[in-house]
Amino acid sequence: MKSIFKICAVLCLVILATCESFAAVSSISDIKSAKIGVLSGSVSEYLAAEIVSGDTGKVIPFGTIGEIIDALRSKDIDAAVMDESPARYFAIGSNEFKILSEPVESEYYAIAFKKGNPLRDEVDKALDAIIADKTLAGIMAKYLDDEPDAANIDMNTGAKNGKLWVGCAASFPPYEERVSDGFVGIDIEMCAAIAKRLDKELVVVDYRFDALPEALESGKIDMICSALAITEERLKMMDFSKPYDANQEVVLVLADGK
Repeated sequence: MKSIFKICAVLCLVILATCESFAAVSSISDIKSAKIGVLSGSVSEYLAAEIVSGDTGKVIPFGTIGEIIDALRSKDIDAAVMDESPARYFAIGSNEFKILSEPVESEYYAIAFKKGNPLRDEVDKALDAIIADKTLAGIMAKYLDDEPDAANIDMNTGAKNGKLWVGCAASFPPYEERVSDGFVGIDIEMCAAIAKRLDKELVVVDYRFDALPEALESGKIDMICSALAITEERLKMMDFSKPYDANQEVVLVLADGK
């Protein structure tokens, strides 16, 4: 790969050494032979593995989206496959990253429950209510421009029907993110609205994304709400609410492609 920098002999050698293992990615077909960063345990990991299967590419799982972005920035990976919303979060208004025009796959987000948990039916009714009265639409619109404060999210503290324990991987803006005074994000505020309708106090627990299914199965949390896509494999292990948002899996790359 050609280096575009010709400053001095030593610097040029350093740059060339860095770039030798970096592959330019401008289409889905390019990632078949690229190093692809994905969130561990996500649909992105499965899709990326399918794309590079039998080819020379390599799928590298990370614990958080932030780690993927750092690896892309430092060129330790050539591209990242991830959900569209966090990809847009990093790409829009930035000259550093861009999203390839061709999506990898479309999917739907829903809330997950342990098999047979009747809480799902209660949450579905609450979801219907916050969709019908535009509460959910308002929450989503808020995260297009604002940077909400965790202190302004009503967790319904002291509610008479006990607590609603929700697991998420809080490094996935704009859906969930840990901030200095708590948690913010579309999923956080949506769950707060649901908890209020169930007259429960919302308690958010932060896990690695790939640890969420075990936390649900063991009863440490009542439900997973973490931009979790409905898949056939997951339907075998857990029950899902009605979908609350649509998503596309996309490829995020450095904007200059070099």
